[in-house]
Amino acid sequence: MRYKISFLREKNSTNTVPLHHQKLINDAFGPMIDSITNNRFDFNFSSIKATSKVQNGYMKLLSAKITICISGRKDDEVKQFVKKIFEHPKLIIGRLTLKPRNKEYIPDPVFQKRMRYLCISPLVLNNPNLSPEKALEVVDPASAEFSDLVYNAVIEKMEKAGFGQEQLNQYAEFEIIPDSEYINKVHYEGKKYARSYKSSSGLPMTGYLLPFTLHAHEDVHLFIWQTGIGALTEEGYGMLDVVR
Repeated sequence: MRYKISFLREKNSTNTVPLHHQKLINDAFGPMIDSITNNRFDFNFSSIKATSKVQNGYMKLLSAKITICISGRKDDEVKQFVKKIFEHPKLIIGRLTLKPRNKEYIPDPVFQKRMRYLCISPLVLNNPNLSPEKALEVVDPASAEFSDLVYNAVIEKMEKAGFGQEQLNQYAEFEIIPDSEYINKVHYEGKKYARSYKSSSGLPMTGYLLPFTLHAHEDVHLFIWQTGIGALTEEGYGMLDVVR
């Protein structure tokens, strides 16, 4: 289940937030999730979406309206999470103060084996708490290594979620194909699709923001739609949206 939550920025609140602010959202949402369940792995959330421009590593918000998407595997727990958000008159993200305004239910797409996605929060390949050196490496998104690392993270998480070995064996078909036109455009404009981020424990890691096509079993598509893709999804990394 997925919802888009709209917020209004308080007039006396700052209009800037760090470009890499996923940790700040996790600091705000984490305790709410903990009050519902002890399993954050079933939840995922996006970065801040707003009319903005980037200045010196910060997002300067040009509008008062801000949205954040949240999702999870269990409908009742997602509804409780939404309720918790609206029970708080204010959401504090760093120095940004937001007031919950409204919610919009986002229905699941019709999943097929081949789906096109874009990242609405950074995709992380390696957990820096487990592999600090590997977490900093920049891996070519068009390489088999990139696809394999994402696959390993997804399957490991599905196993922890209770999927049996017989089920997991059915999900061996898995391939990520990045949007080559986007990659070429990024290179041409001198921009980056991979940047350095920090986990909630403060460890550096590389995250990716790029559109791609994923070939996988329909069950896998549903799972990553609900809980994110890659590592540290419980901290809000790896949230995807469908390219419609």
